Amino acid sequence: MALTLYDLYTNNKDSSFSCVFYDFKSKHQLSYKQNHLHICEISELLNSVSVAPSVIGCLISPGLYLPSVILGILRVHCSFVFLDVQKPCASLNNIQKYVPIKIILVEEPFLKVVKEDLCNCWHEEDKIVLGDFSIIFLQSLDCHNDLCFNSRKIYPNVLKNVSKLAYVIQTSGTTGEPKIIQVPCQCIVPNVLDLKQKFNISSEDVLMLCSPLTFDPSIIEIFLAVSAGCTLVIVPNQLKSIPKKFIEVIINSKVTVLQATPTLIQSLGEDFIKDALLSESSSLRILAFGGEPCPSIDKIKRWKAKDNKTRIFNLYGLTEVSCWATCFEINLEKKYFLPSIPLGEPLLDTIIEITEGELSVGGEKRWCVINDEEWPNNDHRIMRKTGDYVIQISNNLLYFESRKDNVLKFKGRKLSLLRINTVVEGISRITNHYLNFDPESSKLLLFVVLDKKSSGEEHIRYEVLKKLQQSISGLPITEVITVPYIPLTKHGKADYNKLVALKNSRNQQRKLCAHTSNSAVLNILSDLWQSYTNQETVKDIDNFILSGGDSFMALQLTSDIEWEFQIQIPEITDKLLNYSFRDVYELIKSYMQDTHEKNIESQNTFVSDNVLPNESAPKKARLIGSECFEVVTRRGYSLICKHLKEKPCSSKVINNDLLNSEELSLKMKCKFDLKKCIDASPCVAHFFENNELLGFIGSHAGLFCCFNVLETSLKWTVKLPDRIESSSCLSFCGKYVFVGCYDHHLYCLNVKDGNILWLFSTGAEVKSSPVVSSQNSVFIGSHDKHIYAINGENGELLWKRMIGKGSIFSSPALFEDSGILSVATLDGILAVLKMDTGITVWTYNYGKPLFSSPLFTTSGIFIGATNNCFLHFNLSGTLVFEFCTNGPVFSSAIAALSPDNDHIIFGCHDSAVYCVNLKGEGVWKCDCDSPVYATPFVFQWKQNNYVAVATTAGMIYILSQRTGKIEYTLKCLGEIFSSPVILNGYLVVGCRDNFVYCYNLSSLN
Repeated sequence: MALTLYDLYTNNKDSSFSCVFYDFKSKHQLSYKQNHLHICEISELLNSVSVAPSVIGCLISPGLYLPSVILGILRVHCSFVFLDVQKPCASLNNIQKYVPIKIILVEEPFLKVVKEDLCNCWHEEDKIVLGDFSIIFLQSLDCHNDLCFNSRKIYPNVLKNVSKLAYVIQTSGTTGEPKIIQVPCQCIVPNVLDLKQKFNISSEDVLMLCSPLTFDPSIIEIFLAVSAGCTLVIVPNQLKSIPKKFIEVIINSKVTVLQATPTLIQSLGEDFIKDALLSESSSLRILAFGGEPCPSIDKIKRWKAKDNKTRIFNLYGLTEVSCWATCFEINLEKKYFLPSIPLGEPLLDTIIEITEGELSVGGEKRWCVINDEEWPNNDHRIMRKTGDYVIQISNNLLYFESRKDNVLKFKGRKLSLLRINTVVEGISRITNHYLNFDPESSKLLLFVVLDKKSSGEEHIRYEVLKKLQQSISGLPITEVITVPYIPLTKHGKADYNKLVALKNSRNQQRKLCAHTSNSAVLNILSDLWQSYTNQETVKDIDNFILSGGDSFMALQLTSDIEWEFQIQIPEITDKLLNYSFRDVYELIKSYMQDTHEKNIESQNTFVSDNVLPNESAPKKARLIGSECFEVVTRRGYSLICKHLKEKPCSSKVINNDLLNSEELSLKMKCKFDLKKCIDASPCVAHFFENNELLGFIGSHAGLFCCFNVLETSLKWTVKLPDRIESSSCLSFCGKYVFVGCYDHHLYCLNVKDGNILWLFSTGAEVKSSPVVSSQNSVFIGSHDKHIYAINGENGELLWKRMIGKGSIFSSPALFEDSGILSVATLDGILAVLKMDTGITVWTYNYGKPLFSSPLFTTSGIFIGATNNCFLHFNLSGTLVFEFCTNGPVFSSAIAALSPDNDHIIFGCHDSAVYCVNLKGEGVWKCDCDSPVYATPFVFQWKQNNYVAVATTAGMIYILSQRTGKIEYTLKCLGEIFSSPVILNGYLVVGCRDNFVYCYNLSSLN
């Protein structure tokens, strides 16, 4: 009987296999004994639900307990299949067409998402908890739903042979419908054994799990470590997308064996490859490239230090004969017949054949069953065509020539893309590249990443084209596109679709306006609009957001429009967000017909001190006695007491020294379902008299609620007429809570019971968040382009002012010591007004949309802009500096906790958090997993200062305020556009999975 994957574990006499998991903060480790204990727990639980040999679905992410789950399944003679965590039910349905799945092991954070789309036949049978990792056992029993695969009596071949399976995997589907591959033990085990011997892997080695679980090289990586009894290093998927963090793990864990795609390795940067990975002192013994054509000899020579000892291999294979078929060790001193790297010799039990230049691989044992194929008889030889052309040289070495579908037939001649790739690899200034042929334009598209020393894109294009023409005759037209990086698919390969999208965007930006007729404007705008919304046709009444766009897309479309027509239109983003297609068209047309283009260069504009007609003089808000409380919003801390003339009762503030350990951790206290997305940020208040910790927040469903964090209960909920994106704030007296709504109103509610006390009507949606002064005056912006000052006691208008032609999305900022406030508009105007009268002190026309809310400090005003800049103005309205980022800044800034408030922190759409000083110099930058829309929050704990921030992908980070180092991370199930706030050791944040979450800031111990 053939060896199984589980035999590789039990046959290891060293009993030394261990697993290490690096999250964003620290290292966690499981010994052999701990692993084995968890393996037994999982297998016993599977036996308790009477699981016969079957295929078990796994919806889990890479983590510390991953090997325990796999080995626990194999121990009970079952096989496994990993579901795509991004599309779990879609991948389950694809698999169930050919393979029965009756049990799914689901990591607890994925449970809610997957259950929403599963048939009712799936039930929670049991749960197992391993440390902080919980797995739910879902089982399907006796389904009668005809639409559910579990109701069908099929799969006779699979059921008869399921005991022979090791695992099931599906192909990526990039070239068609994904194939479901059933992999027998006899196919994969020889791969592991042979590579273990070739790489000379021992219990002293450290292997890195680089491949995603839905990509079969991950099986090789896991079981090389398991069979050798060495250490397996695992990191979260998000960390692999942050090169700086991934590099730190590789270096700090002293990885000795690394198997990866060339694109993944090159994405880490040539400096890292030269200076660390392949340096003289590198710990890396084995670097195995696979999944894509291997880098050229010339490129590897450039990377490898003279005395570097790393052995480098080229692996070749296909998922239909999982996993690898050939292996070749690269000798840089040897001269090869071709510039490309040979594929090498067949691995154990593998047969290779060449028919008319096309390679086939397989054998009597090395075969898999694809989709609904019949299971073959034992020792039946099966060969699979690879779709790859190879060249066999006299010394029997095989060289990859090209994919069958990547050989160009151009002007009657065949041309291999690999040959062109080899020429490009020899150009030292290019650190990474990707080549493809576009049949529509009959052009070669060459995407190149330049080294940091290179300058002048046109010069490098000339150099590349000249080298290609000298080396290869009869080339098609070649377009060289410089890009900052090569985007990756989830399998670590180059993502051609994303590259083409980037190219198209660049091309649009290079076009000069050649059409000014109304029909031309209409056609061009329609094409651009549809490229973002995917609409088949565009109607005059269509709104960009309602048609599928979002704020970031609106900015990209704004850029495309301005480049396409070579005009600058400050109001265009506002029109896209709030008006119809016809309105956008009319605006562009009016600018096209205007002989004097609008100048949106930065300039100071001082306006006369006049107030709008019929505005009354400001009315002083009357304060009523209130209890003492502390409140936090995304703007930070504010302590308010009823004894206003006495010394502030700072003793009432709860110190954050309630823990005994400096190791931060977040544990869920409670969560509340508000039925739709929550983009608003919470307002949290601690009322000292009754020791109530209350949170206030609204959702897209129009629900606005007050919840008690300590009692984990909803205090009250109010249904407003339309969606809520506005973040709320409390009145200075602590009796009222204010919030804006899409129904054009600002609402005032009673804190105690949610009763609506008054509402104030503006002329459009209120997305801006209100702020309140010590006189209980409420200030708020509206999409009707006005800012309003309202009496917080009775809802009467104090004054209003139109700032510019753009709506007001951001929130006002108050500087009460000087009696002024600041507000920004979507057509790029920053204004400072007098709080009591609304009279304009100064305005600055920046000309780019300002979504970010201004931050007031004694040093001036700080605000983010959508042209990849962060701005600082002094209190007189002079632009002090522009700090450049790599993406638009939607996030609002916050001042660091320091005596001088001399550091400012903000998030950016380039997936980073920045800290800058008052000179406009970067203090630190923290790379995150995805864009940061939310406002950071600074807090103190154990005499240390920290920053809490959330990313749009749903990751919450706790950073050191001093260094920006990641101290702790937590993943939420949905996207996060809400800003986290912290009070009394509780972090509160809204999420797009419809929940507002409350986490207890606690000790890891």
